[in-house]
Amino acid sequence: MKTLLIVYVHGFKGDGTTFLQFPQHVEQRLKQIYPSTSIVSVVYPPYETKGDLNVATNAFLSFTESKVIDLEVANGTASPVVSPTVGVILVAHSMGGLVISDTTVQILARDPTIMFPKVIGLLCFDSPFLGLHSSVFAQDVVHRGASKFNELKAMGASVPVASVASYLFAKKSSEQPARHTTADAPSQDQKQKSSPNWGKIAGLTAAGVATTAAAAAGTMWYLKSQNVDVNWAKDHLNFVGAIFQKPQVLKSRLWTLYQARERVSLINYYTVIEPKEKVQPTNDQDPTQVIKGLGKLVSGEGDGKRTFCNIPKETPYSDFFAPADNNNATGEIEAHMNMFEERKNSGYSTLLGESVERISGWVSAWLNT
Repeated sequence: MKTLLIVYVHGFKGDGTTFLQFPQHVEQRLKQIYPSTSIVSVVYPPYETKGDLNVATNAFLSFTESKVIDLEVANGTASPVVSPTVGVILVAHSMGGLVISDTTVQILARDPTIMFPKVIGLLCFDSPFLGLHSSVFAQDVVHRGASKFNELKAMGASVPVASVASYLFAKKSSEQPARHTTADAPSQDQKQKSSPNWGKIAGLTAAGVATTAAAAAGTMWYLKSQNVDVNWAKDHLNFVGAIFQKPQVLKSRLWTLYQARERVSLINYYTVIEPKEKVQPTNDQDPTQVIKGLGKLVSGEGDGKRTFCNIPKETPYSDFFAPADNNNATGEIEAHMNMFEERKNSGYSTLLGESVERISGWVSAWLNT
């Protein structure tokens, strides 16, 4: 008997509940399609979304290898490397997509003919392979009001506009990890319990646009002024910084997977929101004004649709992206966070159906070979 292992990986500041009931729904449908194939679903345990992305990638690779070896032993496989009985589907949300894609790239680099573990497909959801859409930052300016933006803009001589994004996104200092002296340093367990979720520290993601020395200085100024542990912030910015690299660097990951398309498949479903009413600024700020580093105050393309991720228009990169509509969401971050929430995502059933169909196609090709 062959075994299909599906591993789910959360994104930045996510945890074991990121996917809600989605794994169970997928498994139930696949068992109906492949009754003679063992289906094993595993949600990757919460991991540190800080530091170098390679650290998270290496840890995930070791985890996946161990799971596959255990299943191969249970199957009594004579040679799991040459004739594997376990096929792997990696599923990820947000930054988790970079973790599983980099893991796959590592596996592909080992041998041009033999792939172990046998990863047959990568199913990603709103993974910012080419960075975040500028509207993710601009929309926050709209909701907070242009007066706050003008107030911060007046600091332009000392705080660059790029770093203003982190100020606009950041929450109250009580929601941020405060500095601690050696005497009252929290334990690792306390740190994990007090760590805010993705939405509460979106400012760290926004701060990733601070690529110049001046902008970085502005961001550090904000962190210190709000009594945020700078080292803590730097660690997380380092992880998130992987999506703020040059376009050529970001595309290289997808290009590698494109070249290996006959060995492993990849698709990234990205949220698309089409609000019923167009969001307007709270005062007389010109909504068409382009803010360097942020985009337009009122986000969206010509058709009014908005996305969380940057979506490529040129092939072959565009071949990896597929839209996932959510007419319930009013903002990009809301749509991104609620992809697997049936009550908050109008397109959940469609997304589930397409995901199962996509996985089914990959599995059928694998079983036939």
